[in-house]
Amino acid sequence: MSGYPQIRLRPNAERLLIKGHPWVFSGAVAERHPDAHRGSIVDVHNDAGRFIARGTCNPGAEIVVRILTRQADAQIDGAFLRARIERAVALRRGNPLLQSSDAMRLVHGESDGLPGLIVDDYAGWLVFQIHTAGMEALRAPIITAILDVVDPKGLFERSDVGTRRAEGLHDRPTGPIAGDEPPALIEFTEGEVQLAADVRRGQKTGFFLDQRDNRLLLGRIADGRSILNCFAFSGGFSAHAMRGGATSTLDIDIAPRALALGRRNVVANGDAPARAIAADAFAFLDTLSEGNGPRYGAVVVDPPSLVRKSRDVKSAMGVYTKLNRNALRLVENGGYLLASSCSTRITDEDFFQIIRRAASGARVHTRMVARTHHAADHPVDPAFPEGRYLTSALVQVDRD
Repeated sequence: MSGYPQIRLRPNAERLLIKGHPWVFSGAVAERHPDAHRGSIVDVHNDAGRFIARGTCNPGAEIVVRILTRQADAQIDGAFLRARIERAVALRRGNPLLQSSDAMRLVHGESDGLPGLIVDDYAGWLVFQIHTAGMEALRAPIITAILDVVDPKGLFERSDVGTRRAEGLHDRPTGPIAGDEPPALIEFTEGEVQLAADVRRGQKTGFFLDQRDNRLLLGRIADGRSILNCFAFSGGFSAHAMRGGATSTLDIDIAPRALALGRRNVVANGDAPARAIAADAFAFLDTLSEGNGPRYGAVVVDPPSLVRKSRDVKSAMGVYTKLNRNALRLVENGGYLLASSCSTRITDEDFFQIIRRAASGARVHTRMVARTHHAADHPVDPAFPEGRYLTSALVQVDRD
C-alpha cells in the first residue's frame, strides 16, 4: 500500500488513462476516500481495485485528478519534482530548434508531467505560474526544485491567472520569490531581433513565447513590405518584420501600455516608419476593410482566444471568419496574411475552413504556403490532445 488516499473509477473509465491521458474527470469517479481533499496526492484505481496512476486531487473541480505518474512505487516529493524539472530543462537546453533565442518555456504543464505548472526563462530570469490546486499544494518544493536545477538570476511569480479560480484558488500576489528582483523590462533575443518583456504586467508571463516560430516566419517574408499587425500586444511581430526589412509597421492593440512597449521593441530593430494606434482591432478591421483604405504587404491577425466552452465553437468560427475576411481585403496582390487561433477547441480542420470561407468572402484567391503550431518549447503530448491550442496559417493573396 502506498499510503495515499484512493479514488476508485467507474467501470472502463480508466481507458484514456491507460493510453496516457493525464486527467480524471468528475464523471469517471465512483468512490473517493474522505482524505482525498483539494491539493492532496491520491492513487487512482479501476473498479476492480487495480492501481492505474497517481496524481493531485481537486474533488470540487471538473478535473478531479491530474496525473503525475503511473509508477506505483513513485513518491511525490522534492526529489520527484526535481527530476521532472531537470528532464524538462534538459529537453529545451539540448534542442537545436531552440538555440536561436535566450527566452523560452522550460516547463509546460501536462506535456512535461507537471500539470498546472508553467516556468518561462527570459535570459536567465525565471517566471513561474501555478494554475492548479495540486501544484499550489506542492508550491514550496517546486520553488526549491526550480532554484536547484536552474540557478536563475531571479525567480518571479505570476500566479494571477483565471484558471486558478476554476480550481477554487485565489490569485497570489505577483512578485519576486528568490534571487534578484528583475528589471522593469527584461531584454532578450530571438535570432537577431532585440526584444523586451514586462514580466510584472505583461500577458501570460510577460510575452507570447509560443508565437516565436511565427515571428521568425514573418521576418523572413517582410523585406520590402508594409506590415499591419493586429492584436499587436508588445510588438513582437512588427519587431521581427522591421529587422527583416519591412518598409513600415502599424500596430493595433486596445492596450496603450502594451503599445508603448511595442514601439520600444519595434524601433530597436530598424528605422523604418513605425506607428501604433490604440484601438479595438475587431472594429478597426471592420472600418478599414469597408473603405478604400491602404493595402499592406502582410497583415498579422493574432486575436485572443474566442472559445471558452464547446458550445461557443460555432459562433467563434463566425467571428474568426469575419476577422480574417476583413484582413484579407487589406492584403495587396502577392502579399500575405499570417493568421492564428489560440482557441483549444478550434481544430486544424476548423481553421482551414475559416481561412477558406474568409477568402471566399473577401473575393480573393489564396494559397496556404505554411501551417504552424506551438514552438518547440511548448510541446504537445499526442495522448493529451487538449494540449493543442495554437494553430496558424501563412496565406498568400493573388488578386489577378
